[in-house]
Amino acid sequence: MNLSTEKLEEIKKTVKKILNSARYKHTLSVLKMAILLAEKYNVNVKKTIIASLLHDFGKDISYKKALELLRKSRINVDNETKEIPALLHCLIGEIYARKNFKIKDKDILYAIKFHSTASENMSKLAKIIYIADLAEVNRKFKGVDIIRRTAFKNLNKAMILGLQSKISYLLKRKLPIHSDSIKAWNAVIQTIGIRH
Repeated sequence: MNLSTEKLEEIKKTVKKILNSARYKHTLSVLKMAILLAEKYNVNVKKTIIASLLHDFGKDISYKKALELLRKSRINVDNETKEIPALLHCLIGEIYARKNFKIKDKDILYAIKFHSTASENMSKLAKIIYIADLAEVNRKFKGVDIIRRTAFKNLNKAMILGLQSKISYLLKRKLPIHSDSIKAWNAVIQTIGIRH
């Protein structure tokens, strides 16, 4: 991927302008952790920077505006995703990356799109963005330190811990779990060979 330093700075400035200060702080923390993980697992750092910066780009858009933007972009949103409004920002982030920043790299777009739910066919980059979003240094929940430490030892085991944490959180609150998360869980379990 041939992306200039100027283009990366332009993305960073735009993200800072669009996101509220707390979300921008989160984004920078995701970026820091993701770069460290990318270096550890030999993943393209420029791709990691772009996916990290843009992963929450659509987070502050209202549900109504998000649906309108998705409709205008001819993105069909399934009923399952509509039932979980917090997931729309993942689709919005992917649209902004493609349209506003002319990002064409499928790996980056995929990492942005699935950074909240995960999915069954995740690249190392997608796993890094998922884990960095979940476990960046400002996150404070039971088990986050174990996820952080594990991420630097075994990416797939960190995915299991991350998915387990998110799915448990949703189950305890009787909230819907997107099928992509279930598929991701099953795929990672198979990848590392956990059997019952």
